[in-house]
Amino acid sequence: MPEGYERVAARDEVNPSELKVVQVGENQVIITELRGEVIAFDNMCTHEECDLYYGAVDEDDEIECDCHGTRFNVLTGEVTAPPAEIPLPIYEVSVENGDVSVGPRKN
Repeated sequence: MPEGYERVAARDEVNPSELKVVQVGENQVIITELRGEVIAFDNMCTHEECDLYYGAVDEDDEIECDCHGTRFNVLTGEVTAPPAEIPLPIYEVSVENGDVSVGPRKN
């Protein structure tokens, strides 16, 4: 596992269209599989700290917050629909020897 990364799951526990919340330091992070790759992004909407866990990643690689309708691109963190203005934190992911580890923020 690379330095600065934290093991959060076995690779076979991460599936497409299923959001898994894991603890990384002080942060709740969602991991999921998107087109064969494991991705990780913050569970908290940057608008009013609502959980994104209750949403789903759509065909545009976006997730919508159930509280006020903010949409984020889960690959870049970009806000694609307001009211949020701050991008969603996206994290580095490493998959080695069947383990998924989440590292530092990308954005």
